[in-house]
Amino acid sequence: MPSLILIKSPTGQSGPQSFPLDFAERDKWVIGREKGKVDIWVDDGNQQVSRQHAVLTTRDGQFFVENVSRNGTLLNNHKIDKLGPQALKPDDRVKICDFLFRFHDERAAALLPIPDAMRRALPDPDDAGEMTTVQHTTSRAAAQQFLDVQPTERLRALLEISTSLSRTLELDTLFGQIADALFSVFKQADRVFVIQLDDAGRPYARVSKARRQGTDDRFSKTIIRRCIETGQAYLSEDASSDAALGAAQSIAEFRIRSVMCVPLMTADGKPLGALQLDTQDVGKKFKEDDLKLLTIVANLAGVAVEKAQVVAALVLREKAQREIELAKEVQIGFLPKTPPAVPGYEFFNFYSAAQTVGGDYYDYILLPGGRVAVVLGDVAGKGVPAAMLMAKLSAEARFCFLTEPNPARAVALLNDQLVRGGIGDRFVTLAAMVIDPAAHTITVVNAGHLVPLRFCPAGCELTASVSDTLTGLPLGIMDGFSYDMEVITVNAGDVMVLFSDGVTDARNTADELFDMAGVRGAVLDDPLVRAEPRPKMVGERLASAVRRHSSNAPQADDIALVCFGRLADGMSSYPAATATSTRLSPLGDGPAVRV
Repeated sequence: MPSLILIKSPTGQSGPQSFPLDFAERDKWVIGREKGKVDIWVDDGNQQVSRQHAVLTTRDGQFFVENVSRNGTLLNNHKIDKLGPQALKPDDRVKICDFLFRFHDERAAALLPIPDAMRRALPDPDDAGEMTTVQHTTSRAAAQQFLDVQPTERLRALLEISTSLSRTLELDTLFGQIADALFSVFKQADRVFVIQLDDAGRPYARVSKARRQGTDDRFSKTIIRRCIETGQAYLSEDASSDAALGAAQSIAEFRIRSVMCVPLMTADGKPLGALQLDTQDVGKKFKEDDLKLLTIVANLAGVAVEKAQVVAALVLREKAQREIELAKEVQIGFLPKTPPAVPGYEFFNFYSAAQTVGGDYYDYILLPGGRVAVVLGDVAGKGVPAAMLMAKLSAEARFCFLTEPNPARAVALLNDQLVRGGIGDRFVTLAAMVIDPAAHTITVVNAGHLVPLRFCPAGCELTASVSDTLTGLPLGIMDGFSYDMEVITVNAGDVMVLFSDGVTDARNTADELFDMAGVRGAVLDDPLVRAEPRPKMVGERLASAVRRHSSNAPQADDIALVCFGRLADGMSSYPAATATSTRLSPLGDGPAVRV
């Protein structure tokens, strides 16, 4: 019975899945992701496949496929969106988004008797009916002797090919030039394939050309795979009369008479793909000299392709680096350029991304009535995805705190905004402290973050500023969550310390954590802090202690640190220009503080 076989899916299922097509009972099958309402269900969690994506029909024993989705359907790598029903032949590939099907019809295979020897050598199910043998093989080294005895015109052709391939480093252009060069040298060839390997090592036609329109553009994967795996060039002078090849369905369907295939490799023998040429005319045959010439062409092409790939990788790396640097500039632009000027209060902040950009965030938001919101957050993850969410968090936080005077409700609104904005499986921890300098109070709200600390110089104490029970859910997990808040009085000389877990999780070369013990030691045991117990000194010494602990060890997580507090009587604030330089340095490279 004919069937449609799922041979590749993004869900990584094991083994092919077959869908029988019993044309004696019905003449139509709908393919899609709407379970229970289609005949062939595609389990697509990403919802790229349409509810009803494609339709299979049968008429007089012939099967057809038709696209009915805006997302398109491919038949043998060609779009059929506006072509209407397309006839299916055995072994045709139907691709729907990331799902690849193979059409199987044993009725056609039954017309060609398969010898027992060939049955024992049949390839994997993905290449059923494509086994082949060869009449000549040659190695790359043996082909070099060909140059000593060949006519001048062939040597001239090789020189022209070498010159042509050296003129471009653009891969698409290069592959096209290789195909054109093969047609110019091998006049008897009806079809040319430049085969490349994808990331999984599977061959696909990067370029396919035919001398006549309407020629089948499929190739024998088994010939290609054998050629690549053995590293040898292969030739069958007359595939149609070869007993072992005569029963191969692909040879009959593609009307292949003579075929030769040569591996495309780097200078050190790493496979890149293959070159395959075939004829469809009984009077046109490839000879052993043709195979040797093609091997030399493949050597030239392999060098050109390898060089082009290296250049393409360098260009891509430079482009990515430029984009990362731009992202870094944009991210720094979201961080406050200067701390707020609040009489009797001082602020210090430090930021260091584990990668070029990071997901930690801090901000000062000036509120009505002279109040100031100090917020510090940590986006799950790091790198560019975390930095993008950090940018969204920055904008949303300002909106929520400026529109909602109650800090707890402002954090709840921020949580709802992130949930509805769709941040996927990520979440954000956040600590917010709203300063009322007139009343010398701080309102604290905690969304799953490390509890902010309070340093009291008078008693040389470093304690939690609020109770641990105040901690609520991180942002972005559950819509409608209600957060609590706690109001504390800030005394003269008190310093509030907020930081992300990049501080406590910093590791040294012995894989030891900095931990809370390191925080306490940096603040309580440092003689400079004792001599000058103010926010700037506390922040600088804590950042320096983390840097010393992590010396020569890679920074594993982003670090954000904010210290602020009410100055003791007789102390004056540092000038704003001194306290707000925008120079940021990673912990392992130079001074690690914002000065």
